[in-house]
Amino acid sequence: MCSPQEVCCFICYKTFDKDKTRSKKCSLCGDFKCPLCGGCMCNLTLGEQRVVLAMIKTYEKMLDTGYNFKQHEKIEKKVRKALQEKDSFKNKKK
Repeated sequence: MCSPQEVCCFICYKTFDKDKTRSKKCSLCGDFKCPLCGGCMCNLTLGEQRVVLAMIKTYEKMLDTGYNFKQHEKIEKKVRKALQEKDSFKNKKK
């Protein structure tokens, strides 16, 4: 599994060592909470969350890492539901 020691926060854009700072994973998005600002993927817009999830899937598939995407399952369901509602709204307007 590809898992970098240092990760970059989506919110404050600072890097941190997830083990040295004992960063906890968010129970909703599966992302590490930034020890500096407390941010995680939950603080992003739905569009930004969709981009991050797509990049994780693409990157991990490209590297064939066997990455456990289940940790992001809750937020992925939230994003998919929002996209379905958006599509449904668009179709009703036509």
